[in-house]
Amino acid sequence: MIHKASVMAGAGVISAMLLVAGPAQSGTCQPVSAKGFAADPATATTRAQAKLVKHAARIGGKLMNTSTQCKQGPLGAECKMSGAVCP
Repeated sequence: MIHKASVMAGAGVISAMLLVAGPAQSGTCQPVSAKGFAADPATATTRAQAKLVKHAARIGGKLMNTSTQCKQGPLGAECKMSGAVCP
């Protein structure tokens, strides 16, 4: 009788832990990135931002924590934007 009660209590504790952990795992953020190319860094950043917003809209959620990295190449500027899409 005591053994059966302890098994039932253990099963209850495990199921309660799974219920608490479920919503936290389903709300994770997804990383996204996009590149933009143009003659100057300002235009390349604008193009990369537009692509990033479109990509985030396809996933759904809010675009957060964006960052931009630009480098000058022989044909113009290349800018890469990255961020996270969170529900």
